[in-house]
Amino acid sequence: MSEQYSNDFKLNAAMAAIVLSGGVIGYAKSKSMPSLIAGSVFGLLYSTSAYYLSQGNSKVGLGVSVLASSLLGGVMGKKAIATSKPIPIILATGSAFTLLSSGKELYNIHKN
Repeated sequence: MSEQYSNDFKLNAAMAAIVLSGGVIGYAKSKSMPSLIAGSVFGLLYSTSAYYLSQGNSKVGLGVSVLASSLLGGVMGKKAIATSKPIPIILATGSAFTLLSSGKELYNIHKN
């Protein structure tokens, strides 16, 4: 793995764990299939991003991260505004941070 992208790898791996566990917890607490499905899908996207970053394919890894973060941020941002509940706010903030980090690195790759 490139040392340059190790922080992005860690961030995407952490987001994968957070959203996947959140989906499982949401299902366990309230039998929410949408939480389980969304947690699984976004967990898979962030895991895919982390995998590609660990293999040195930074363009694909960062691209998948930007995609996942944009989608999750949009969905959770809308939900955070509507409900003011802490979980959507945390997920929207985390995805925004991941989007900024991965987007900046992806921009730098394409700029050079």
